[in-house]
Amino acid sequence: MKLPTISIVTATYNSGKTLNECLKRVRVQNYPQSKIEIIIGDGDSNDDTLDVAKKYRAEVVKISESKQNAEYNRGVAFNRAKGELVLILDHDNYMPTKNFLREYVEPFLNHKDLVAVESCWYHYDPKMSLMDRYFALFGALDPVPYYFGKADRLMWIQKKWNGLGESRDMGKYFLVEFKSDPRKIPTVGTNGCMMRRKIVFENAKISPNYHYPIDVMTDVILRGFNKFAFVKNSLIHATGARGLVFFLKRRLKFMREYHFEDLSRRRYSVYMPGDFWKLAKFIIISITFVKPTLDSFKGYVKLRDFAWFVHPIMCFGVTLMYGYGTVLSLIKKYKYMV
Repeated sequence: MKLPTISIVTATYNSGKTLNECLKRVRVQNYPQSKIEIIIGDGDSNDDTLDVAKKYRAEVVKISESKQNAEYNRGVAFNRAKGELVLILDHDNYMPTKNFLREYVEPFLNHKDLVAVESCWYHYDPKMSLMDRYFALFGALDPVPYYFGKADRLMWIQKKWNGLGESRDMGKYFLVEFKSDPRKIPTVGTNGCMMRRKIVFENAKISPNYHYPIDVMTDVILRGFNKFAFVKNSLIHATGARGLVFFLKRRLKFMREYHFEDLSRRRYSVYMPGDFWKLAKFIIISITFVKPTLDSFKGYVKLRDFAWFVHPIMCFGVTLMYGYGTVLSLIKKYKYMV
């Protein structure tokens, strides 16, 4: 069977430490390398990022440091893609096996109207950092979509699809159809999401200024292209090595940049009109610690790892960071109006 061409899109800025492992695993895939192009949107890195890109035959699109951010860099690279399929692969995303790409491509061959494919799980290994184990165990990088029921990954201990959408178990993957309702769309689109380029280019806002992967998927779903596959494999996401405090600071920066300052460009948010009571419930859950602690114990009983108990702290920390960010944004808005 003829295999499709693949464009792998990555955003970088001084990402040499993680990019080498990311691209090395791409180049050892059991997939014709002649059918794989790697395109990197780089924000004027001054480490060895460009040397690593050259080593693995990646095309580099240079972006001025003054303009660069992860979303913009990725958007620039995405618009250069020529492959039939485009894989959003961040520099800290690693493929665990050599058959990873073939497993991703198979659902596209079976379903001609399929929009995109993701892994069901973030990869778990007891040797990983505490935070990376926590993210894999709960299947989310943020407890807000987890408690809102909008996470796009499963918990590591879950083996059946329990997310949004109507699902069918196809053996090697779950086939899921989402409703054309912004409140019923999960956080699908980034960290190892592979999509059919033609559908996305024709039905989504893809210019770099509007290219947020989750928003792009929202665009196509709202246009009626709602069939996705979640392959029963896992993706390594090495994002938590610097610890909890560093991660929370990054979440604050991300929220302020992409959920307040760029609000006019966004089409998706975990919090949508009508989600007020979900938000109120999450805040109560976070500041009381009871439910997050119970959820941690439930997980620990099934898989003995103390990383489960990061959860209550993470919930409380995210609530503080998001609350702080909201106040700062309101103050900034008020000063601008005055």
